[in-house]
Amino acid sequence: MKQVDLIKLASPEWSPLLEEAGIRCSQYGAYLAFSADGKGQFSLFFDDDYPVMTWTLSVDGQDKEDLEVTGRELTFFLEAGRHDYQLTLNQWATGQVAFWQTGLTIMEARYMGEGDLTASLPNEKQQAANPYLTFVGDSIVAGEAMAGLNHDRHRPTQSFPALVARARNKPLNRIAYGGTGLTTSAPFQEPKAIDALWRVGEDLPRRRVQSDQVVVAYGLNDANYGASEDDFAFGLRVYLLELVKRFHQAHFYVLTPWNGKFSAIFKKEAARFDCFTIVDTTDWGIQTRPHHPGIEDHEKIAKKLISIL
Repeated sequence: MKQVDLIKLASPEWSPLLEEAGIRCSQYGAYLAFSADGKGQFSLFFDDDYPVMTWTLSVDGQDKEDLEVTGRELTFFLEAGRHDYQLTLNQWATGQVAFWQTGLTIMEARYMGEGDLTASLPNEKQQAANPYLTFVGDSIVAGEAMAGLNHDRHRPTQSFPALVARARNKPLNRIAYGGTGLTTSAPFQEPKAIDALWRVGEDLPRRRVQSDQVVVAYGLNDANYGASEDDFAFGLRVYLLELVKRFHQAHFYVLTPWNGKFSAIFKKEAARFDCFTIVDTTDWGIQTRPHHPGIEDHEKIAKKLISIL
């Protein structure tokens, strides 16, 4: 089996470890993408046992199966002919803060097959012609708790960021963490929204990629947990400045919370810039309680965004 250069296959949610081999992520929806020219075998090797870890295997843009990992190795077989493969981290048994603090690490990847294996994502030079489509936000953006009897199953490959990126034929960059917001009222403060823009862990920088469009969906957790209008206005003002710093060549599409809160504040703060478009989602009919939006709601959101972007 041949060793594969992991970082070439890895979406921007993964960063290379600074002092050893391997890559690390701290969010669901992180993925690997490549094409292969025939039957073969592809394997990932992890640094530890990650309990109840599931990945979604997609072939030629369609979800094929969920792969459960036992131990420290994930292996699957490649089909005859040339196909595009995407392997997306679905979930594992950990909490949001613990995931951010420890991350999930792949030490190496190996391939054995009849033909060549080629990275699908644009390299640094190619991004000028094929920039990433970026989505930033909370657990709904991450595709968490979309399915299952009690909405306890994550489906990042069927979430609206993934649907929009596939429809636009764009590589996807996602920065999304459950329970986060722009004020101290949000239930989770690790990672803070600004920290997540720059890092995938306390001491691990997030890779920078070119992105010409950034969709932002924050504020729901702040509203649901009692943030005042003054606190949210201040948090939003600081965050918009940080977005411009991080993606200074992009245009931003900022979605107001699905429950209609803070809409006037979004419009007032964004008016300070010429690179923000506020997208009012009040009449989209997206319910967020008692459960997260399901697959049909994500499809509805994606359809709306495709017509706007």
